[in-house]
Amino acid sequence: MKRAFSLIEMLIVVAVLVGIAVVLTPIYFVRVHPSSRRAQCQSNLKQIGLGFIQYVQDNNDKFPPTQNGTSGWVDVIQPYVKSHQLFQCPSTPNKTEPFTDYFFNSRLSRGYTPKIEDQARTILAGEGTDDAPTWANLRQLPPRWLLGKTTPPWRHLDTANYLFADGHVKALKPGAVSSATSKSHAATFAVR
Repeated sequence: MKRAFSLIEMLIVVAVLVGIAVVLTPIYFVRVHPSSRRAQCQSNLKQIGLGFIQYVQDNNDKFPPTQNGTSGWVDVIQPYVKSHQLFQCPSTPNKTEPFTDYFFNSRLSRGYTPKIEDQARTILAGEGTDDAPTWANLRQLPPRWLLGKTTPPWRHLDTANYLFADGHVKALKPGAVSSATSKSHAATFAVR
């Protein structure tokens, strides 16, 4: 004789399945969020890169200055990207303008793009200090950033995102970034 599930047995099975889903869901989101924030940050830098490209085209192949009076490179690029939110990394507390979580390579400030021989290896911008002024710039990664895992180069799964002069964005470990023209490093602040 066939016996069907009673209503109580069915409710117990559903309750167990819901309990398992509740326990496993936070584990899933903890693993997914860091990579999704890294992807959103890469998207932000890609849009900022397009803003740089448009600015350079409008200004005789010259990059913007890091600072001009009380405004910075973010203020100059913002009209091209039309969003202040792009200058905020999704892994940091959300602030509003006039702050940025990214830096601009000051070696390129007011420089001509034809002078950059290897645009695919030359860093244009990247992850910087949280809520920095709109003229935040670096000539190299600060030595203390290479030591502490709570600093920007370690922000996204022990990597940071960098925008290159040719417009591509890549996540790199801190040791893969140099301030010299050495052939051993894939990414450099140096302008050759």
